[in-house]
Amino acid sequence: MMWRLRLVAAFVFALAVPLGVALLVVDAPISDELIVFGLTVLLGIAVAIALSRSLIRPFRTLTQAAERLAAEDPATAPLDEEELGELASAFNRLRERMLEQRANVAATHGEIRESVRRLGEALRSTHDIRQMLSVVLETALVAVQGRSGAVFLLSARRSELYVKIGRHIEPSVAERRIPVGQGLVGWVAEQRTAARIPGSDAPPPVDPEPIAPTALAVPLESQSQLLGVLAVYGRTVPAAFDADDLDVITSLARQAGVGIENVLLHQEAQRLSITDGLTGVWNRRFYQMRVTQEFERASRFDRPFSLLMIDIDHFKSLNDRYGHQRGDSVLIELAQRIVSHTRLQVDTLARYGGEEFVLILPETAAEGARIVAEKIRAEIAGVPFGSGDEQAINVSVSIGYAMYPHHGATAEALQHAADRAMYLAKSRGRNTVVGADELGEDLTLAPDGVRP
Repeated sequence: MMWRLRLVAAFVFALAVPLGVALLVVDAPISDELIVFGLTVLLGIAVAIALSRSLIRPFRTLTQAAERLAAEDPATAPLDEEELGELASAFNRLRERMLEQRANVAATHGEIRESVRRLGEALRSTHDIRQMLSVVLETALVAVQGRSGAVFLLSARRSELYVKIGRHIEPSVAERRIPVGQGLVGWVAEQRTAARIPGSDAPPPVDPEPIAPTALAVPLESQSQLLGVLAVYGRTVPAAFDADDLDVITSLARQAGVGIENVLLHQEAQRLSITDGLTGVWNRRFYQMRVTQEFERASRFDRPFSLLMIDIDHFKSLNDRYGHQRGDSVLIELAQRIVSHTRLQVDTLARYGGEEFVLILPETAAEGARIVAEKIRAEIAGVPFGSGDEQAINVSVSIGYAMYPHHGATAEALQHAADRAMYLAKSRGRNTVVGADELGEDLTLAPDGVRP
C-alpha cells in the first residue's frame, strides 16, 4: 500500500513542475504570492525526486534479490512486505519454494550417492545374490524417484518370472508368476530389450504386476544369458519416466549383471570345493562340516540322528574286469539310486572316498536307519547296473549304521561305530545291513573284516 501512495504523490508533483515553470516565465511583477508559489514548486520538485528515488530503491532491491535467487545464492534474504506489499509477498513465497526444492534436490542427491556407494560395496564384496539384488533395486528406486519395484527372475523352466526381491508391492505380486511374453516384464524378458511406459512398443503392466501409468523395465543378463527383469512402477513426482531415467536403470542393470556373474562364479567355486567331481554328491570335506553341525544340533536339543556307511562289494574286481570307466559309471548310478531314497534338503549323502559313501539321517533313530539301509541295499542288489548298450552288472553293497547318542557320544565315535558295523556286514558275506547294536566284541574288527 505504501508504494502506491508514493506513486500517486510523485505523479501529482510531476504535474506541478511544468505549471510552476510556466508561471515563472510570465512577464509580471513578482508578488509575495508568486514567490510562495515558486518555492512550492521547487519544494515539489525536490519531493518528487526524493519520492522517485525511494520508489526505485525497492524495485532495485527486488531486482538484486531475484538475481541472487536465480544464481542460487544461499544468502538471499526475504523482502520487506511493508515496502512492496503483494509483490514482495509473492517473491518471498517463490523464494521459500525454491529453497525447499533445492533442499529436496540436495537430499535426493545424497540418497543417490549413498545408494550408489552401497551398490558398489555390494558388487565388490557380497556373495549373497539376494542382498545384491536388494541393493540394486533400492538404488534404482532412489535414482529415478520410483514408487515401487521388483526384481523378477526366470523360473527353472525359463517359461515364467517370479519376484525375487520387491519393494512396496502387493503380496499377490510376489506369490504369483508371470508367463514370459505377458505384460511389461514378460515382454521385456521375451524381447530382451529395455522398455518405458509410455514411450515404447511394450505393453503396459498387467495383473499381477503393479498397475501404474508410467513404468520402466530392463533385462538382467549375465554372459549373454537372461537371468530376469528389473522393473520400476510409478513415480513419487508428477511426471512420467523419460529416456534419461531408462538409461539410468539400464546402467544399473548392467552393473547388476556383472555382480551376479561374480556371485555365480563364486558359488560354483564353492560348490566344486565341497562336491564330488564324479558323482555330483557332497564330498568328504562337506560331510565333515555337516556331521559336526548335525551333532551339535542333536546334542543341544537332545534329538537322535543316524549315520549309514555304505561300501560297494568287490569293487576292485569290478574295476579289473570291466575297466575303470565302467567302474566310474557304477559309482555315478549308485549315488543316484541312494539319493532316490533320501529326503530332499534333509538327508546328506557324501562320497567318503573310493567306493565308500556316507549318509546322514537327521531326526532318525536306529529303527528308521535300518529301514532306509535295507531299502538301499535291496534297490542296489535287485536291479542290475547299466543303461543302453552297456552290459548289465550285478552290484551289491554292505551297510553299517549307528545312532546318536546310543552308539557314540561324539561325531567321531558315531562314525567309528557305523564304520565297524559296515565291516561286520562284509565279514558276514556282504550284501547285508548291520547295526552298531550287533557289534558287541566285534567293535574291534579291523578294516579287513577279521579280528586283529
